[in-house]
Amino acid sequence: MKIGWVWVLSVTCLGELAAWADTPAFTSRAYSTNQPASFSGTKGWAFLNYSLNNYMAVTQLGVFDSGGDGLANSHTIGIWAANGTLLASTTIPAGTVAPLVDGYRYMPITPVLISPGAYPIASPFKALVAAEYAAGDADDLVTPQINGYDGQVFPTSYDGSPAQGFYGLGTGLPFPGQHFVQSEGNGSSPPFWEVNFQFQVVPEPSVSLLLVPGLLYLFLCNRKPSAIRRRSG
Repeated sequence: MKIGWVWVLSVTCLGELAAWADTPAFTSRAYSTNQPASFSGTKGWAFLNYSLNNYMAVTQLGVFDSGGDGLANSHTIGIWAANGTLLASTTIPAGTVAPLVDGYRYMPITPVLISPGAYPIASPFKALVAAEYAAGDADDLVTPQINGYDGQVFPTSYDGSPAQGFYGLGTGLPFPGQHFVQSEGNGSSPPFWEVNFQFQVVPEPSVSLLLVPGLLYLFLCNRKPSAIRRRSG
């Protein structure tokens, strides 16, 4: 009886989380042919969780499909902590297999929790997201332009200044630890908006996530005396 009660509560909590809608970090409006020089490596951007109280669970990673008619190549995409630790990655397959949402094709990942605390703005970024492209890649001939970010996402650089493009050179999903220094008033080095992600807002703390392991622990503690009695009998 106790086992069933804990299992049902677990399913209920997980169902509640799954019911929350995924929100894109930003939406696109058009694209530009004013591309930075092509190279082989990762390109993307860094961000903060612009919230005082809520965590951000990154649930999907995506790349831009300019025509919405399918990707010419597959692309490995990852999310890293600021110290270079790869937190999660996936591959966006070629073609139209990955779902298209507002110009981007997404694949799910094991959720990555980003803690709140974007104040002051000059604080270091929380994470980077980037995808791997080859030099002259047919999927990277234009630069997406965006309408704006979701209110909880703040793109930033190392020192908290306005968003800049981050990149890594090479193959095998290199860490995008280098960034373009964009001169004030000069838009010639745009961030790499070819990469996007979706997330869910998670209240701090998530009571449902904390409750389930606690109840399971109590169940196991209560079960020990009866198990001992059976062995002694």
